[in-house]
Amino acid sequence: MAELFSAFGLDWKLLIAQTVNFVIVFGGLTFFLYKPVLKIISEREAKIAQGIKDAEKAEKARLKIEEEKAGIIAFAHQGAEDIVSRAQEEAKRERGEIVVKAQERAEGILEGARAEGEELKRSALKESEQEIARVAILATEKLIRTKLEANT
Repeated sequence: MAELFSAFGLDWKLLIAQTVNFVIVFGGLTFFLYKPVLKIISEREAKIAQGIKDAEKAEKARLKIEEEKAGIIAFAHQGAEDIVSRAQEEAKRERGEIVVKAQERAEGILEGARAEGEELKRSALKESEQEIARVAILATEKLIRTKLEANT
């Protein structure tokens, strides 16, 4: 075998020394460099995986919150519609009450005006009766006076 090594120009002692050096360097690099790098990569993969899980949880939470928000908004719209509907009904009812009160007041005013008109009519009739009676008395007096003067 030594002839084979010498045919290729290799020194077997040097080859063994280089092999031992290679194993030592390989072992040292594996222990001091490869394993720590693998550990760092593994930790980063775990962090990335955790980040993805957290992002998925956050997305689910966001979707849930969006659904809740939509429900709350729908509930608020429904509540607002109910309030508006009740306010409109209340306004219609109050408007009806106001119209009825206004009609009652107008009827009261009209009735008062009628009563006052009747009173004025009676008063005018009474005054005209008194005036007619006074005129009749004056006319009678004048007639009697003219007859008395004519007789005298």
